[in-house]
Amino acid sequence: MGKEPMLADYQQQEFRHPIQRRVLHWLEEETGLTFTETSSYRTGDGGVHGTLPLRGIDLRCRNQAVGEAIVKLINEHWSYDFERPALMVAVLHGVGRNLHIHIQVHNNTR
Repeated sequence: MGKEPMLADYQQQEFRHPIQRRVLHWLEEETGLTFTETSSYRTGDGGVHGTLPLRGIDLRCRNQAVGEAIVKLINEHWSYDFERPALMVAVLHGVGRNLHIHIQVHNNTR
């Protein structure tokens, strides 16, 4: 019996920011891929992973080049905050088996 991840319908998880749900839906529609969430809400986190409604999520990524392409695609389509243009919606973090795509949203994300 293999280790199969549980799939969850994030669109019904109202603790997630509605813009986060839109970005995730867009990403799945745009790429045709199903992603594995590796981290989302973190108790005591002072950033997007600890803010409700939830504004931060990490998605598994095993390949640097694939991750870079997905991050580029997201950031070409989505803007985090027009008042802080240096901040991105997607960032590739980590090394090796810890490599992941961090996605964050703000009320101004478009």
